[in-house]
Amino acid sequence: MAILCLLHQAYGKKLIGAIREGLPDEDIREWPEAGNPDDIEICMIFRMSPGFLAPYKNLKLISATGAGVDHYLLDPEFPRHLPLVRVVDESFAARMADYVLSWVMFHHRDIAHYLDAQKRREWAFKVMRPASEVTIGVMGLGQMGALTAKRLASLGYDVRGWARTPHEIDGVECFAGEAGFGSFLTKTEILINLLPLTPETRGILSSGTFDRMPKGGVLISAGRGGHMVEADIIAALNDGQLRAATIDAFQKEPVPQDHPFWDTSGLYVTPHCSSTASLETIVDSFAGNVRRFRAGEPLLNIVDYAQGY
Repeated sequence: MAILCLLHQAYGKKLIGAIREGLPDEDIREWPEAGNPDDIEICMIFRMSPGFLAPYKNLKLISATGAGVDHYLLDPEFPRHLPLVRVVDESFAARMADYVLSWVMFHHRDIAHYLDAQKRREWAFKVMRPASEVTIGVMGLGQMGALTAKRLASLGYDVRGWARTPHEIDGVECFAGEAGFGSFLTKTEILINLLPLTPETRGILSSGTFDRMPKGGVLISAGRGGHMVEADIIAALNDGQLRAATIDAFQKEPVPQDHPFWDTSGLYVTPHCSSTASLETIVDSFAGNVRRFRAGEPLLNIVDYAQGY
């Protein structure tokens, strides 16, 4: 039986080559050269159109190429009776924290002000607030969110965190559930979204959230496009409830050329680049689970469909 791979092209042919080296005894096929659909027992998929998996009647295992799996679960034909595994990279969280810290400092130190002033050839001095006076709220306190919150706290920021369930993180004031959401937002000046996308978190980046923050706040979202109510983000930026936003993941990618996000003042678009698993981790994680599957052993990093991650 064969393995079919539909992979991210960021690594070119290096990734499929490394998978073949890591699993030398397997029949590895790269889409679109799938061959007989009945041969396919395992699929490793980056992104797929709805119904992509339907032809593979003998499929027994599906693997994501990264940590996020919400886009797979949007497919109404996704075979939820089969195990879905994801890639968990220990350094993935560190790279995400690097991304968030870069943009926190950009917005805290108001780098946009100086860039605009340079264009005008203007010597535009500003007094900066110390980090201890800036309250940052991190939504999502899993592997990525917890590390990000700890790093921000270590730099002296006033950090608070919010998640579905209670957490304890040194140096971080933690809130949980709907009951704690309003209190979490009340003082949050820079809101960081690192939540998984679930039915409960879909659309959470909306006017109902922004209006509970101090006026002139900042949004940094490296979660999922489905978290956003796009019109509410644009409205909040236009009316000053938000002074700036950095967004890395979108409902449609690449962002269409005519999308208003490109031209909205104070909005910074990055091309879903906040963090990626390393080539080595992708291969090691996938190959390890294939070996476990062949040996009838428990799989690693298996997705809980009820939780959505």
